[in-house]
Amino acid sequence: MKQRILFILLSITLLFNTFRAQVKVVEDSLFSPSIRATMKFYAVLPDGYEKNEDHYTTIYLLHGLNGNYKDWVTLTNLVHYASKHHFILITPDGDNSWYTNSMTKLNANYEGYVINDLIPFADSKYRTIRSKYGRAIAGLSMGGYGAAKFSLKYPSLFFFAGCLSPAIQFPYGLEDSAIVKRRTKESLEKLHDIFGSLRNENWQNEDVFKLVEKAESKTIPYFYLSVGSQDGIPEIINLTHKFAASLRKQGIPFEMHESAGSHDWKFWNKEIETVLNRIDEHIEKK
Repeated sequence: MKQRILFILLSITLLFNTFRAQVKVVEDSLFSPSIRATMKFYAVLPDGYEKNEDHYTTIYLLHGLNGNYKDWVTLTNLVHYASKHHFILITPDGDNSWYTNSMTKLNANYEGYVINDLIPFADSKYRTIRSKYGRAIAGLSMGGYGAAKFSLKYPSLFFFAGCLSPAIQFPYGLEDSAIVKRRTKESLEKLHDIFGSLRNENWQNEDVFKLVEKAESKTIPYFYLSVGSQDGIPEIINLTHKFAASLRKQGIPFEMHESAGSHDWKFWNKEIETVLNRIDEHIEKK
């Protein structure tokens, strides 16, 4: 009996690994004029990609602070989830840039990298659907900020934005003493390098709440917002709800979820599966 059970378990494992292996993870790179450096990323290609000539919806997945382009693939079950869909997944490396063009540093234009360099490169190399309705973006924490900002600044590029535990407190959080007190001296210096140490005109172009106020609701992508009830960063829960209220006021379609979870990979692993499912649902409605 034990041998039979072991055989069944081994068979299930073999089937699972075979099924998972049909999704191909490719490490790729490009020279970015915005960064003036070679930037690596993963391209997760769907089952059958090499056997057909189909074009696919592409999802850009942004990592969080102190992360890198490998995180979504290595720290979640993304590859397994991807096997259930027909997407191309691209995972850029954003360093600790807040996906923003630095106010003070040369060759640190990370917004330019994603928008002007990476997306055109992916569209030219992979069989993407090269239009707004074939492109989505999602991210966690700092990446959630990036996904929200890019969707509001470049609505012609994306039809869906997933913001998981979005760290949308900056740049105006640099003037909030409670937020500043929780940052290390080093992290504050990096934030000042990116956004400027004092309020400036560019802040309005980097603040998601200001961008919502200026948005034309009919052009903005659909937003999926999610935050864990036990998130350890106090402002994230409050500001995510505030952001949802801003979207509602502007008539921008969205859904907002607060559920059990912390600011961690267990929560993001669960939520990215939901994001992929939601994107599929939106495609089916088109």
